Amino acid sequence: MDKDTTPQDVLSVQKEILEIQKEIHKMAKEQIVMAKQRNEMSAERSKMSLDRSEMSAQRSYMNNERTLSVWVRTALSAMIFGIAIDRFGLMVEGISSHREPVFSMMNLSTTVVGAALMVLSVLMALTAVWRFLLFNKSYKKEYKPPYNYNAWLPAIYAFMVAIFGMGMFVFMWFVV
Repeated sequence: MDKDTTPQDVLSVQKEILEIQKEIHKMAKEQIVMAKQRNEMSAERSKMSLDRSEMSAQRSYMNNERTLSVWVRTALSAMIFGIAIDRFGLMVEGISSHREPVFSMMNLSTTVVGAALMVLSVLMALTAVWRFLLFNKSYKKEYKPPYNYNAWLPAIYAFMVAIFGMGMFVFMWFVV
């Protein structure tokens, strides 16, 4: 001790040191609490991320169903357009008042174009079903199917459209 320092000075310094140590201990406890909160928040963010991934997967499945329905709608439109073209050729042939139809080649060409559109639309519907089923197969390997999962109902619908197209093709090409 210095000659100038008194025991009260030493005691006051010791009290200050004790206060500082208490503050350091209090800050250490606060840091531990904050670290626990950070860990909890990190776990919560990870869970939210997994939930977002699951929702994203379900949106992908729904997008696949929408894509199938769009392709089937396009196939139906092509079928209807093919039927209209074929019927237009028959109408033009029926309008002709000549003994020998002037537009007889028109009928053959419109039938060919109509039949080609029918074949194209059947291929569209079958390709859309094939892609839909392949996606569903890979989806089920990685994710849990959504609550409204039914892979066969949309596929059966698309197959029915393809069968309708094949029937119309047979009707256009062989019957009329």
